[in-house]
Amino acid sequence: MSLNIKGTEELSRRLKGLKEKVARREAVRILKKGAPPIKKEMKKLAPEKTGRLRKSIVTRRGKKNRRLGETVLIGPKGGKKGAPYAHIVELGARGGTYTAKGSGMFSIIGPFGIGRVSTKTIERKALKGQGFIRKSFANKSKESERRIALAIKKIVE
Repeated sequence: MSLNIKGTEELSRRLKGLKEKVARREAVRILKKGAPPIKKEMKKLAPEKTGRLRKSIVTRRGKKNRRLGETVLIGPKGGKKGAPYAHIVELGARGGTYTAKGSGMFSIIGPFGIGRVSTKTIERKALKGQGFIRKSFANKSKESERRIALAIKKIVE
């Protein structure tokens, strides 16, 4: 007697996909175990002017990349609630005279949106980069690696 069930290939394919998805999720969970020392150091080294940059430092899953595998990102988030200027604080900015292209103008808005001045050129002073992200990674990468290795060892045993 034989039994023929339709859809077994489809079920097998879905189970394989589910297995890979669970494995990826587990890999991200393990990688996130190494994030706290770097994140804490980054918050400590971030300049405290308004506190917005420090508050914006988060740990999040990176985009799926076939070449790199799973990734976890630690650093400032951008956007309205984040710190979209973090890269300037980290890397610095060149100074000089900036001129608007064509017939365009720069608009300088005063505090609380009061007053507006339009100008063709802007003078900016150079800003030296602070390198707080690079320094925090250099200081705490060994601790992070140790935590990840410990998490992997727990799973293997």
